[in-house]
Amino acid sequence: MYEMCVGPEKPGGALVWHVMAKQAAATLCGQQLRQRVAATDGERARHCPDCMASFEKLMATTPC
Repeated sequence: MYEMCVGPEKPGGALVWHVMAKQAAATLCGQQLRQRVAATDGERARHCPDCMASFEKLMATTPC
């Protein structure tokens, strides 16, 4: 299961929507979000391209 969470694209960068597996310590792009940002703060944020690429690959793989 995955969730979307708002955080900086890189430390100190603009806010983006990241993809994070439930119970994970880092987003799919490897960012460790130190604090949660309210979703309302990211209403107009774009999606993290690295997270979305990783998520696309995960969804395209077939289960064994």
